[in-house]
Parts: sequence; C-alpha cells; structure tokens
Amino acid sequence: MDRRTFFTTSIGMGIATSSTVGAISGSVMAEPSGSITFEDQTSSDGQTLVIAEVEAEEDATLGIINQRTDEALSWSTIEAGTYNDYEVSVAPPIIEESEVSVSLYPEGGGSGFARDTAIVDVPEDLEEPEGIEPTLIEADPAAGFEYPFFIYAPTSVSTGDDDPKPVLVEPVNSGQSTDDMEVHLDAGNQLVESSQTRDIADGLGAPLVIPVFPRPREEPVDWTHYIHALDDTSMSIDDGPLERVDLQLLNMVEWAHDFLESEGYPVRTDGILLNGFSASGNFVDRFAVLHPDEVISVTAGGLNGMPLLPLDEFEGRELPYHVGTADVEALTGSAVDREALDEMNQFLYMGSEDDNDTIGYGDAWTDDSLEQLALDVYGDHMIAERFPTAQHAYEEAGVSAQFRVYSDAGHTPRPAVDDIKEFHQRSLDDDDVSMFGEDVGTTLRIDVSPTDPVSGSEINVDASESTVPGDAEILSYQWDFGDGEDGTGETTTHTYTEAGELSVTLTVTTDQGTQHEETIEVVVDADDETTEDADSDETDSEGGGETDSGETDSEGGDETDSGETDSEDDGESDRDSDDESEATDDGSPGFGVGSALAGIGSLGYMLKRRLSETEKESN
Repeated sequence: MDRRTFFTTSIGMGIATSSTVGAISGSVMAEPSGSITFEDQTSSDGQTLVIAEVEAEEDATLGIINQRTDEALSWSTIEAGTYNDYEVSVAPPIIEESEVSVSLYPEGGGSGFARDTAIVDVPEDLEEPEGIEPTLIEADPAAGFEYPFFIYAPTSVSTGDDDPKPVLVEPVNSGQSTDDMEVHLDAGNQLVESSQTRDIADGLGAPLVIPVFPRPREEPVDWTHYIHALDDTSMSIDDGPLERVDLQLLNMVEWAHDFLESEGYPVRTDGILLNGFSASGNFVDRFAVLHPDEVISVTAGGLNGMPLLPLDEFEGRELPYHVGTADVEALTGSAVDREALDEMNQFLYMGSEDDNDTIGYGDAWTDDSLEQLALDVYGDHMIAERFPTAQHAYEEAGVSAQFRVYSDAGHTPRPAVDDIKEFHQRSLDDDDVSMFGEDVGTTLRIDVSPTDPVSGSEINVDASESTVPGDAEILSYQWDFGDGEDGTGETTTHTYTEAGELSVTLTVTTDQGTQHEETIEVVVDADDETTEDADSDETDSEGGGETDSGETDSEGGDETDSGETDSEDDGESDRDSDDESEATDDGSPGFGVGSALAGIGSLGYMLKRRLSETEKESN
C-alpha cells in the first residue's frame, strides 16, 4: 500500500494513535433496495416461519411482526444476497391464525424498504403445555439453597422436547438494606407477576426463576455485604446461610429443572439465561464471569459503567474482585475460564443520562482501596470514561461482549427490553449477536483533502464525522499541524511551506469536560514545478551556463514525530432496579526512487536545452 493512501482512524477512550494520510476517500450512500415474497402458510410449531424469497442488495435487518397481537416476533441481520425458502424462528410463538408482516430495514436503522404480509395458521392439535403460575419455593438447605425463590413457566406452543427453552434467571433487587425478608419477597413477587422480566420470559417462552436473597442490615451479616450485587464482601463469606450465594443460585436452578420435568414442562438443561439491572445487573454480570460454563447468554444494564473486567491485571495494575479477576481462584477455588467466557454471549448496556453511581457508598465499596482502584482504572465519568475503558479491557482480554449506550435514557432498562429478548433468542438459535454492540468510546475521524497535498498549496482538514459517547457534545476542536502552526474549528485549512511527513493532532473538548486526542501523519510532497526550477538552477550553475531566475523549494521537510498525549461515607447505595505509518520502499521517508527519476528527467531536459542554445550561437 502506497504511503499516501488514506487511513480512516478511530480512537477510543482518548488514547492517541497515528496513521499515515495523504488522501481521503468518500462515497455517497445509495438508497437500499430489496424485495420480499411471503406467502400464506401453516406453521407446524408456531415458532418457525418460511419466507419464500428474500433479496437484499446489501446487509439489512429483517423484522417480523404479528399484526394481530402487535408483537415483534424476530429482528435479525441478513447478509446481502437472495434467499429462497428462508426459515426464521420467532418468539413469542404464534398460537392462532394471524396476519404476519415481514420487512427489510437498513442495517444501521431507518425506514423499511421492502415488505410483505401473509396469513399464518397453526395446526389445531398443536401441543400447548400447561404453564406454571408464579409459585414461591421455600428454602431447602438439604437441596443446597438457604433462601426461597419464585418459579414461573409461560404457557407456550411447543413440539414437546424438540425445542425446550432454558431457565431465565434474575435475582431480586429490592433497593433496600433491611432484615425484613418480606421486603425482598415483595420485590421478587413483583418481578415474577408483572414486570419487564416477566415480559422477557413470556417473549422467549422460557421458565423464570427469581432467587430471593436478602440484603441484610445486621443479620446474618451487616450492611457492608451487598448481597444483591454479589460484591467482594459477599463472596468472602465463608460460613452461615449466605455462604456462596452463587452456588446456591445454581442449586435453585437444578431444583427447578427437576420440578419442571416432573410437571411435564420441557426445559433445556445445558445452561441458563441471565438478566439483571442495577444491583442485579452487577450480580448477573459478575456471576457470569465466575461461572461462564453455566451461562448461555447474559444481559446486564445500569452497571455504573463498571462491569467486572475479565483480567487479572490492566495497564500495570492488579485487579482483585470485584474490579477484575486476580483473586477469583482464591475466593472460589477455581480460576476464570476465559475460553468459556468468550463463548458465552454478553450484552452490557447503559443509558446515556444514567447518573446512578455506587462510588461513595460504603456497602458497594466497603474497602476504600478497592474503590480508589476502581476510579484509577475505570475513570470518573460513567459514560465518557468508565464504559469505554471496560470495552477496551474486554478487547485486550480477547473476550467478546456487546456494549451499548442508549441515547436519552437514564437509569432504566426500558429502552433495552426488545433488544434483550432478541439477544437471548439469537443466542439460543446460535445466531450472530454482534449487531447489538457498538463502539462506546470516542471516535475521532480526520479527513484530509486534497488527496496528494503539496507544499505551498492549501489543505483542508475535516473532523465533522467524529463522535463522542452517549449524549455528550463536542464544544471545541483544536488542531496542531506539526509545523508550529495551529488552528481551530470542526473544519479548517492550512498551508505547509515545506514538504515532508508531518503529524496533525486533533484535540476535542466535550460539554462534560472530557478531552480526547487523535494524531495522524500527513505526507506533503514538494511542488513539481518548483522542484524542476530548483534542479534547473543547480544544473546551469554547475555547467557555467546561463541560469534562469527562480526560487528553489525544499525537496523534503524535517521529519516530525507523532505527538502523544498522553469519599466514601458510611451511606448505603439505594440504587433502584427500574429507575503504522508506511515509508518508501527502502523503509525511510524523504528522497526516494520517484525523486531520483524526477531529477534525472529534469537534468536530461536541461542538457537538451543547452545543446539547442549552443547550436543557435554557432549558426
């Protein structure tokens, strides 16, 4: 690749990178096009539809809606191409004759560009296993759980054992530190009876288990043990009824499997689904890292921008639980299985306006040094610093996870509910889930034009395609052109007086007080006409002949290196669950083969010209 090729550069968390630039590339986005042929049919199980033909000229999103119930049955990504008799799994299942629509949408969002509808019926003798009403299962120490849990199973269309669903688990989060167990039971009952969690279970057709662990004030342990968040103090309990609540949860699930099977309700037993928000989001996020071999998929939100990092060390700091995993083996007897963790599907999300923070609360951060470590590692701002840092740490660990920030959302899971359902469903279907994630860090893009800048000519730099996370806005753009000159503005111009490879650094400041920096390399060539004049002057002077008037431009400027930028109180958390640069062929910049050939050509021209002048004089 020629060193003048343009590189689009991206940056996350304000970490500076560099790349060589001398040109830009761009294209005009065309309107997407495609077609759908969807015919009337009888679905054998109410959960599988066949689309006669789908054609998309580019990758798109395929959406299926039950028009009778106004329910979203499936959202999936389809690669560009033509597909015949395309099968799609839907949930919740269709249980009676319904009009169903199938549409294509641009992959990045927008209006649908292809649509068809059809009548879908189901067999009259289709089996419908009886659901299980919300039921409280009392503590059973002999079975390995010291606290109760709720169980529920939706009535759903099924082909018996052909397509059983795993158990969906969400631990209770009462939002209170109290020894009154009724408070925690009430919170669990609300979850299982009427909540977004119940809707998710119904949508998936999955049994639901709600473990009801206490969040004690004094007994059996004090309030510094944030059981509902599965924090470090909770995992350190080595006796009594609250010892290893993570294992108690697994025992509850095992009991539920046996119960459901005894009731004739089909259930998948090779893993579980996890969901949680706020404290329970922390619980399931941390649980999934501790037991990835037990989890198929996990959705966790409202995490203060600080999910558990799957690393023992990050940027020179050791990371004990519940910042990282350095001491997990000491706590549990088993090291983290990072291979299994990478295979498990994770969806971690925040609202862009979420300001519900656990920093400063003694129950969430009992150890002052652990709290300070969290701030040193993640940063202060939940959306602009912490969450992007966590995403970077996951990438460094080689563990896949989908990160998302919902715009205009606070401390609530509501904007994510449909995505949560679809994420778990696609996980069950072994489909790709990468469309749920995004780069939650800052992306600074610098476009440079013209494509081959030359000294003495004006260039334009444009940062208008740069983005910052959440709802933050860029207030200022500061440019350093690497030649002692600077500029401001989203777009601006500059003229280099000398050729060479120079560093251009952009620094942006947001309305949240954060700064981010990106550095690229721009190759500026010497102006060809000026170079010819310079070579002519030198040749004439050496030959003792007549010289032309002219000013010599420098063939190369100095090489410029890329710039580099580098209270806890005794209160308790009351979080609520709802609310490379490239060189010339010899590896070095400057005078290369191209310049040598240009010099030879110029010398040949001058010799020919002098010969003509001599012939004229002799005549």
